[in-house]
Amino acid sequence: MRPFDNAATLALGGSAVAYPGLSAGLNNPAQLGFGEKLGVYAGSAIPYGLEGWQTARLQAFAGLNPNSGVGIEMVHSGTDMYTEQRYRLMYGRKLGEKIMLGGSGDVLRVDAQEYGSTTIATFSIGILAQALPQVWLGARIQNPLQQKIGADVLPTVLHIGACWKPSELLLLLAETEKDLERPAQTKAGLEYRPVPILVLRAGVRTTPARVGFGAGVRLKNGLSLDVGSEWHPALGITPAAMVVWRR
Repeated sequence: MRPFDNAATLALGGSAVAYPGLSAGLNNPAQLGFGEKLGVYAGSAIPYGLEGWQTARLQAFAGLNPNSGVGIEMVHSGTDMYTEQRYRLMYGRKLGEKIMLGGSGDVLRVDAQEYGSTTIATFSIGILAQALPQVWLGARIQNPLQQKIGADVLPTVLHIGACWKPSELLLLLAETEKDLERPAQTKAGLEYRPVPILVLRAGVRTTPARVGFGAGVRLKNGLSLDVGSEWHPALGITPAAMVVWRR
């Protein structure tokens, strides 16, 4: 199954590997190098409006010091006949003033009602760097050793992206995602903050062409609510929502 992004990333067209911060979730383990204290993200999506397809995602992080942190992620996606889960333990740290490196250990489990279940372990590596005062570059590779589940090879996916941040009000993101077994996807997103408590997001991705849009509201005591949707030309809309607490 395709792993659905959280609400904020879905609205950005999935282009978040170079996102310079943790407002849109943990999309690159290197982001833990920002050293934020604590955060929890809990959300769900309804793929293409199908009630029988359930998804859920939980992420959390804790800063070890101003230059490093650890995080966890639990993802569930499935129907009555088939489910997938992913459990991920992440670590990231700042290597220098403008570069961060991170990695994760991943446990993947699939369960098909008529065929049984199986579990496999793999890993991913990510990097995030401030190339210029207003430009960030990010990259992440998943399953670089091409582990298998049964006779099937798990996707090896490379994400490479960039972010232009001219001010605290605006972010422009672009990303390329390449699965060794599928054509490359191009993604782009925009995030705009007209007022401090409101974030507006929009994005697109190709193969096939899909459009994302959404918004986030910053509440009191570190709480925020993000909603997003993605429109597929053949399958329809996937709505998503996420509750975030950070400090």
